Amino acid sequence: MGRKSLYLLSVGILLAYYVYTPLPENFEEPWRMMLFNTYLKSAVHLATFLEMLGLNHLMDSMMIGMSFDEVPPTSDENVAVTETTFNHIPVRVYVPKRKSEALRRGVFYIHGGGWCLGSAALKGYDSLSRWTADRLDAVVISTDYRLAPKYHFPTQFEDVYNALKWFLREKVLAKYGVNPERVAVSGDSAGGNLAAAVTQQRCGWTRSPPVRSSWIA
Repeated sequence: MGRKSLYLLSVGILLAYYVYTPLPENFEEPWRMMLFNTYLKSAVHLATFLEMLGLNHLMDSMMIGMSFDEVPPTSDENVAVTETTFNHIPVRVYVPKRKSEALRRGVFYIHGGGWCLGSAALKGYDSLSRWTADRLDAVVISTDYRLAPKYHFPTQFEDVYNALKWFLREKVLAKYGVNPERVAVSGDSAGGNLAAAVTQQRCGWTRSPPVRSSWIA
């Protein structure tokens, strides 16, 4: 009986460690955040354990886990979604289906992940890009880039910058019906840093077309 109690206590402590996350009282949907945090902790610890055994690199294991959250480029009644490459960099393009008499705004979006994880195909990024395209009536370009540790910085910056330069070409903007004077660069987390860096580089080299930068830290 004592051994069973010890096992039960150990399991309870582990569950509390993985599930419980202190959050503010006014936090919306706390259980969703706790579940996400549980998934993240479990994935990181499992990946770390595999790396300690010499079976796989931590980031490679994390990418395998994240790949299960990827979704195909699926169009809906509001937005047409396609995949292509800009200067050999994979991108996902979101174009509103409703007709527009004027040229649309353009949003060049860079995903986060510490330059080591993630892709434009992840469900969260796909949903955000789809929502942005529909809500703003804008053409959204969600770009990928080569990831560390296989590719070291500044490869990530160079990939994103080259994809942005391709998007800003006159023929490409015309193809997607984008106003060259209304293009924004945005991103989240590490993608926000890349958004700021490529915009500064672009504005330092040329004044046409103008590019606005915004990012979510």
